[in-house]
Amino acid sequence: MKKLVSVLLIAAMVILGSCGTLKKSNASSNSTSLNDELKDRNRANISLLQRITQMRGVVLHNNLPVINKTANSFASAGNQEPLYVLNNQVIGNSFHSINEIIENYNVKKITILTGADAASYGSQGSNGVIKIVSY
Repeated sequence: MKKLVSVLLIAAMVILGSCGTLKKSNASSNSTSLNDELKDRNRANISLLQRITQMRGVVLHNNLPVINKTANSFASAGNQEPLYVLNNQVIGNSFHSINEIIENYNVKKITILTGADAASYGSQGSNGVIKIVSY
């Protein structure tokens, strides 16, 4: 009989212990986390080219992303493509090479560097730098 009572007491404690109070959540933090989750899920639906051209100062020139530094920057001949850096490793000045290396859904963050920020990459960064961080 004592065993039965102790088993019932333990079962009652387990049941009561599992019942907790509900935490009140902040509505704004829920909407922010929902927006972040939706952005992460929709990331796979947007190509890398579209994501790059959505960045400020980037335009399409001959179906390639180019950083628009000045009003007459397209007048000069030669390669105008920026330098691509993936996870702090220099890939080169070709969008096609970076597009083959990384899938668009693996891109965590894209940063555009111009001027003094891009100067740390030397002459390769003279047309600007597009830094990509992946997951």
